[in-house]
Amino acid sequence: MRGNNKLKMKNDRLCVTLIIPRYHNMFSSFYTLEIIKEVSEVAIKLGVDLLVSTSWKAQPTSGVLFADIAGNESWIKKARAKKTPYLILNYYAPGSPDNCVGIDNKKAALGVTDYLVRSGHKRIAIITGKLNAQAGSQRLEGFKEALAKAGLGLDKRYIVAGDWSKESGKKAAKKLFSLDKIPSAVFVSGDEMALGALEAAVEAGLKVPQDISLVGFDNIPQAQSSSVPLTTVEQPFAELASLGMKNLIRIIRERPKRPLQVLLESTKLIKRNSVKE
Repeated sequence: MRGNNKLKMKNDRLCVTLIIPRYHNMFSSFYTLEIIKEVSEVAIKLGVDLLVSTSWKAQPTSGVLFADIAGNESWIKKARAKKTPYLILNYYAPGSPDNCVGIDNKKAALGVTDYLVRSGHKRIAIITGKLNAQAGSQRLEGFKEALAKAGLGLDKRYIVAGDWSKESGKKAAKKLFSLDKIPSAVFVSGDEMALGALEAAVEAGLKVPQDISLVGFDNIPQAQSSSVPLTTVEQPFAELASLGMKNLIRIIRERPKRPLQVLLESTKLIKRNSVKE
């Protein structure tokens, strides 16, 4: 790669580009901030230069680290075409040509829903994230599978879409709380949305968890400090980012014949005060 040669001329130093997809409030997102922080720390330890961007155009780079596949599809396609070393975080696609590190979103969501079922809930709803993102679609799959496993029917009115933002969670929750028969529990696919759902519950005069149980996903700091500390799923952001960066450097230096694909299963249900058991 000609670009790589230019970058390595000075002390053979590598330069990696981290691509963050554009979305509302992206730089106040806990996920984005954690990814930037952990990737930066690995870059410093390994003596690698790091460029953080929302796009990848003509700048030369040794390799590209994508924070997610959703929103980065065109850049990933370009990396494949240019044969630029790359790795996708928060994504796992066995059998594909993509280097990736992700978590088992389906398994984690199945576990959350199963926990709600075991806690005695039968009317369980979900507020999804964006379904074009693997995290959003797989968490919905896990939710559906858990309901089927428990022999509970799927009420389509109990599936409401969000876009990961607090505002969308609040809007989706209001829709659920306006039904003639509201759910007794809601699995919210992201903590930002869960905080919005909590606000909607308070405004509707519902007590959490006495009237409505809520479970989030991500374990952002605000989940613990909210008016009702949220039960949520902790996912390994630091491990995801660190391993992704280390694997990308390995890909750049060793050019393995097969894609490096890692599935992390180290999610954990953090029980707090938002679920009635």
